[in-house]
Amino acid sequence: MDYTLKRDKELANLFNTIPSNATYTSNNIQNEIIEHMSKIVTEEIVRDIAEEWYTLKVDGTKDPTGCENISIVLRYVDKTNCVKERLLSMATTQHFYAISLTKLIISQLKENGLSTGKILSQCYDGASVMSGTQGGVQKVLQEELQREVPYVHCFNHQLHLVIVHVMRSENALANFFDVCSSLYKYFRKPTVSAVYTGQKLKRLLEQRWTGHLATVTVIMNSFSNIFSLLQQMEDSQTSSTDVRLEATGLLKAITQPSFHFIACITHKVLSLLDPPNTLLQAHTTNLYTGVSVIQSALKCVGELRCESEFDILWEEFSKERESAEPPTVPAQKRRRQSTQWKDFVVDTTFGQNRMEGEKTECKRLYFSILDGVVGEMSTRFSERNSKFIQALSALHPRSESFLDGDKVKPLLDLTGMEFKEAEFSVAQRFLKDEIAKSDDNCTTAGILQRYSDALSAMPTVLQTLKIGLTFGASTATCESSFSTLKNVFSDHRRSMLHRRKANLIQLAVERDLTCKFTGEWKEKLLRRFNTASRRLQLF
Repeated sequence: MDYTLKRDKELANLFNTIPSNATYTSNNIQNEIIEHMSKIVTEEIVRDIAEEWYTLKVDGTKDPTGCENISIVLRYVDKTNCVKERLLSMATTQHFYAISLTKLIISQLKENGLSTGKILSQCYDGASVMSGTQGGVQKVLQEELQREVPYVHCFNHQLHLVIVHVMRSENALANFFDVCSSLYKYFRKPTVSAVYTGQKLKRLLEQRWTGHLATVTVIMNSFSNIFSLLQQMEDSQTSSTDVRLEATGLLKAITQPSFHFIACITHKVLSLLDPPNTLLQAHTTNLYTGVSVIQSALKCVGELRCESEFDILWEEFSKERESAEPPTVPAQKRRRQSTQWKDFVVDTTFGQNRMEGEKTECKRLYFSILDGVVGEMSTRFSERNSKFIQALSALHPRSESFLDGDKVKPLLDLTGMEFKEAEFSVAQRFLKDEIAKSDDNCTTAGILQRYSDALSAMPTVLQTLKIGLTFGASTATCESSFSTLKNVFSDHRRSMLHRRKANLIQLAVERDLTCKFTGEWKEKLLRRFNTASRRLQLF
């Protein structure tokens, strides 16, 4: 309305006299405008994909009303050879089983004008309804399309499952995080949080292991503050009995030798897994890069499994333990020697002293945790042995099998492209010569950006490079849309219709497109809005 008043001076003069029921600010008008905006954004996404291959990423979550929200994200390489991940739609369903979900996904693709024949791969979490080899969505979709569509289990979810399963296999580790969770709840009490001066503890979520790293970091950095406050609350005569008793229990738990040692080892391991987790959340990270970084992290964790690394960690732990000023151990009652042994001499000791016993138990925990992490990661990230990972490796400029026809062939078979030996031979020689001249650390994406003009004469090679970047490794964009859902569907907006909610989520996630409505897309939006019968013609 403001935009139109600036353009139409006559309407601006009459604006003060027109009926107040034509202000175009009602909830129905808002919903209609939001609907038009979302449709324009979706049309732009579909136009940008055009005839390119894309990876399908799907995840679901329930909102506070119990409605199941299905986030459908597409990963593709656009006309400018840039990797993009776009939220196509946020759908809902009442029937959360594989066949209904598959039908919902296919209907959303077709309704928006996308061809299911261009689905290159699919990436979901490990829920059986999605990943099941017999009746999961990934299997039903392949049967529906009657062709192979490789499934990739989200790497971020797999990293989370590594930690979860290691916690289940080692009781001491599970008990450690139970204590951390109890500390978080205790320090949220008003009487406790009011006097606590250290770093705030983080909430532990079963769905997110990154909170575990944040919690361990806070405990290591603020152990003295936590210990001092628990002592203060235990001795406080003004606090309630429950608060004092809980402080006593927590104080005993955190002063156990194994507690601080587990904090040290988990912090070291989770710190090594954090860079891959962060990298996998980036839109530009493809499957090959994800596998490579995971394997690098696995090697780093494996290198910790040796006596020398344990000795280094034990020394660090001992120093931190001394600086943390743990409570003094009460002196034990002095034993009196029995008179019947007065004529005997003991020249050897049996058993271990307290420190040696603690070190033995900590060493067992150390190797048990590392074995669990290495074993879980080795088992879960087995995609490195698949034919597609080998094919993607052959697309990396630094690979010994760069553009090797036999290695790349699985990708060509997957997309139905014909292998043209002449194109690959020329492209291989050309790119190797160009890479040799450059000091840059070339990647597949860099090759595609820098030499796309030259490779246009070799369309099969160009398309193969694009396909290599289209394979995704994570559903992080879907998770991002769920974070937006919490902001849009807040406690004060529970009566919002799903259509409005879904449209607002898409507009918030695709903000780089949404901002165009204040500029180049403004007239397009007004034209579309004005197609209906209006009391005042705004355009």
